[in-house]
Amino acid sequence: MDGIKVTMVGTKEMQLRMDGMSTSVQGAVMRPIVAEAANVLKDLAASLAPKRTGALAGGLIADLMKIGRGFCYYWVRLGRAVYYGIFQEFGLGTGRSGGESARVKRRRANYEASLALRKRMQQSAAAGLASYESNMLVLSKREFKRQKKLEEGKYIQGQRRPNMAAQSFMRPAVKFLRDGLSRQMLEGIAGNIRRWTVGD
Repeated sequence: MDGIKVTMVGTKEMQLRMDGMSTSVQGAVMRPIVAEAANVLKDLAASLAPKRTGALAGGLIADLMKIGRGFCYYWVRLGRAVYYGIFQEFGLGTGRSGGESARVKRRRANYEASLALRKRMQQSAAAGLASYESNMLVLSKREFKRQKKLEEGKYIQGQRRPNMAAQSFMRPAVKFLRDGLSRQMLEGIAGNIRRWTVGD
């Protein structure tokens, strides 16, 4: 995904002062400013993220990627638990509704049949005709798995769509904040350099 980069080009005096600092002092000058900007970006991306469960918005992370003499990189990224956000950012397949394949139609039909079977089993159990557990014993292995997933509230294959349009949230956040955050970081770093070099 696109990023935001800030350099001291055009501010020769600030660059010279920065070059005269030790690596540890440069880190102290840059890191809090860049960290603050990364968190602003993370918060905007979270506000734009799809809100089906809220897990994606809460799973964004802003962490230090690399720091050294003259540079400080923070990375706003998806946490491991919300890896699927990349598919929402860029979409799946063509993103167009081109119709379902025979395989997907078959899976969807199986899913609908599994829902109907589950409903009948629950009604039978409620009426005292048979227990849910005893009904599970006569199901095929594949249907048993479907029913178990339905019982756990999980998705099964029949619910998957062959195409999904992108629901971008990271790229729009970067595009919206790029210029403002660049100026904010440059001004913040320049201010910190002045504070660190007062009296030099």
